[in-house]
Amino acid sequence: MKRSKSIVEILSVVIIVLLWQLVPVPTYLLPKPSQILSELIRGKDIILRHTFVTLYEALLGYVLALILGVAIASVMFLLRSVARALLPIIVFTQTIPITVVAPIVAIWFGFGVATKVGTVAFLCFFPIVVNTYEGFRTVDREKLEFLKAHGAKWYHKLRYLYLPHTVPYTLAGMKVAITYSLTAAVIAEWMGAQAGLGIYIIRALNSFRVDRVFTAVFIIIVFTLALFYTLQFLQRKLFPWAVKLEGGG
Repeated sequence: MKRSKSIVEILSVVIIVLLWQLVPVPTYLLPKPSQILSELIRGKDIILRHTFVTLYEALLGYVLALILGVAIASVMFLLRSVARALLPIIVFTQTIPITVVAPIVAIWFGFGVATKVGTVAFLCFFPIVVNTYEGFRTVDREKLEFLKAHGAKWYHKLRYLYLPHTVPYTLAGMKVAITYSLTAAVIAEWMGAQAGLGIYIIRALNSFRVDRVFTAVFIIIVFTLALFYTLQFLQRKLFPWAVKLEGGG
């Protein structure tokens, strides 16, 4: 069943790519897959250099968001007054468009790597902190009372109740956040950078090279999917019980 499902998915992608290749649309509007592949091969060295810069910024910002998100969610759960004060502020920050956040961060930190990392962390922070806090907050009260009745210490509660219940929530937030990371890094690079896929796209647009723009978009999609499924693979290997709780296979 699983194998047949994979075959259907692969065939669907192949059909879409073939239709894209055969549809008579002007290439200056929509480059064909063969053009994108050709540009990717021809400019692989410079594209790889820009890609590694963006990946570095995205992953560093993502890790920062993960550390801050889990830490702040834990404090919010332990201190309800902090949760009441912080939660509206955290929600409010997400109403600010990323295209506004990036230049503000650039004003604060300049146009170095810190600006890109800060922008990525800002965008990835929300799903991680909210999901983790929700995981802590929704722990089964009956199980908690059971542990208390048997004299469980705080570390017993953490190990046998809070972590097993909260980890799936945190992982769900992490998987949402990882899909934002590269996009946030690219947008931050538009505000000013020496290298990165954002700069590569800007230069391609300025020279009317639509094929290069689509090449960069293709790379962003590929690496975003790779990061997402790597995280999912690690989840299955390290936290198989979390996959079952999420409803996975």
